[in-house]
Amino acid sequence: MFKKIAAVLMIFSISACAAPAAYAEENNTYNITISDGIDMVLRDSRLIKIEISDKDMSFEDTIIALSPLLPHLSINVMKTYNQYTPAMLFNGVGIPTAEKDPLSWGVSVYQTLFDFGKSISNYRASTEVFHARKAKVESVKRAVTLEFVTSYFNLLETEKMIAVAAKEVDSLTAYLNDMDHLYEQGVIVKNDLLPAKVKLADAKQKLIAAGNRREVAESVLGTMLTLSLTKDIAVRDIDTYIPELPDLIDSWKTAEERRPEIKFFNDQIKASVLRERARVAQNLPTIFADGGYTYMQNKFMVNQDNAYIKLGAKADLYDGGAAAGEIMKERRLHTKIQEQKNKLIDDIRYEVKESCLNLRDAIEKLAVARGALEQAEENVRFYRVKYNNGIATSTDVLEAITLQTRAQTNYYGADYELKRSSARFMYSIGSDLAALYTKTEK
Repeated sequence: MFKKIAAVLMIFSISACAAPAAYAEENNTYNITISDGIDMVLRDSRLIKIEISDKDMSFEDTIIALSPLLPHLSINVMKTYNQYTPAMLFNGVGIPTAEKDPLSWGVSVYQTLFDFGKSISNYRASTEVFHARKAKVESVKRAVTLEFVTSYFNLLETEKMIAVAAKEVDSLTAYLNDMDHLYEQGVIVKNDLLPAKVKLADAKQKLIAAGNRREVAESVLGTMLTLSLTKDIAVRDIDTYIPELPDLIDSWKTAEERRPEIKFFNDQIKASVLRERARVAQNLPTIFADGGYTYMQNKFMVNQDNAYIKLGAKADLYDGGAAAGEIMKERRLHTKIQEQKNKLIDDIRYEVKESCLNLRDAIEKLAVARGALEQAEENVRFYRVKYNNGIATSTDVLEAITLQTRAQTNYYGADYELKRSSARFMYSIGSDLAALYTKTEK
């Protein structure tokens, strides 16, 4: 475990000072920057692929809905085998009227000329549903990107916590070495070593736990990127991005203009209205044209082939109330979708306000944690010097190291909470996270 942690610390130290690098695989380790990871997750995420499949099926529905507006071409070929030759009686004599086993074939073209807008409404409705599915794909892409960014920062935070735990182990080890030296000189008794040894053992346990948490965070990120879980992932930190906090009303307006989830419901509402129009015209007459060419093998006929054209109308006068039921069903669906949209807007407004408040809170916490960290580090040096000079107790030094560890933990926790809060806020107002973090990384 300690070898694993040491390797993580080495990767972290190298990636922290290295220039931005594209995704690469070296020595059983995936090196991933945040922009490369976003590209990978947008390309390989299974959730996105599922939504794209639904979108593609929706596009095929538009082709199906378009078909009634286009000509329908059909062809038929038939060979008839009769027991008797078709004939008729004329003055008591049987006269053949057709061949015994004739061959016939024909070609016909059917075209709907007018159906009171039923077909065009169905086609437009399917087009709106397709647009809604495209908006759903964009929504999933944004959600997957946010999840990746959050997981990426989680992994970075676990690496910082490993570094904090390792630093505490180093500090306690160095302090314990000083105490061993004083014990050998007879300045202190053996019992004075016990608190430091207990603290050191506790620090090593924390280091092991921090390493385990990193492995879990690494597995989460690897699963999102569909990478092999048997390989390590090395990530590179980025500068903290603190967006400007606009007025809450302006943020709500921006979110409602940008969020694809709202467009999804808008397109669904349009589709519902168009489907209702189609249902209203369902039992109205359909005017059509039908033309074609037929041939029937019959040497007794003057013309064995013929061309024709038909103009006609057809209507379903009574369907048992099915059309009326479908109309009412569509109207109720329209009401449902409108309420879902209103609920979504309420949820988005709450999300924007919550993320804005969390971002402000994270900014303030980081400022406080930064000041405490500087003071805690100086405090450790101060008490180590005093202890070596015999004017401070071991308890003072151990307490100073504990405060330093807590201050470092609070600082890095606040730093990455700020980064996550920033991502959530930008997501809530509909910003493009992929473009944002590509720009930030550069």
